[in-house]
Amino acid sequence: MSDDERVVAGYRGLLTRTEQESQAQFDKTVLALSGGGLGLSFTFIKEIVGTEHVVHGSCLLAAWIGWGLSATVVLLSFFTSQLALRKAIKQLDNKKLGMERPGGFHDLVTAFLNASGLVLFLFGLVMMISFLTFNLKIQ
Repeated sequence: MSDDERVVAGYRGLLTRTEQESQAQFDKTVLALSGGGLGLSFTFIKEIVGTEHVVHGSCLLAAWIGWGLSATVVLLSFFTSQLALRKAIKQLDNKKLGMERPGGFHDLVTAFLNASGLVLFLFGLVMMISFLTFNLKIQ
């Protein structure tokens, strides 16, 4: 292997590790924000709005569903990511890595779940903001 090839291989390795670390942080952040949104909204209802004067409760329910599903799909993405890594290792061992998508179908599922987690979190956030708009009487 030439010096240029070593530099490229080292750089590729760095990019791969950085991508993996970034994705792990992204997943943890979405999971924490979704769980935090759920907890904060429960406290908000109990302490500020109260249950007698709730308007457009469907927005609150939609926020809870969005955040719950967001947390669920992020947890599922951890699982499918492990399956994709195992598949990539088998592909590497069988010298099929360049001929097939690394991680195969599980890699596609993981990418879909990661994007879905973000979309569902944002949906929950928009629904919670809508709920707050209807229920906070700011003058």
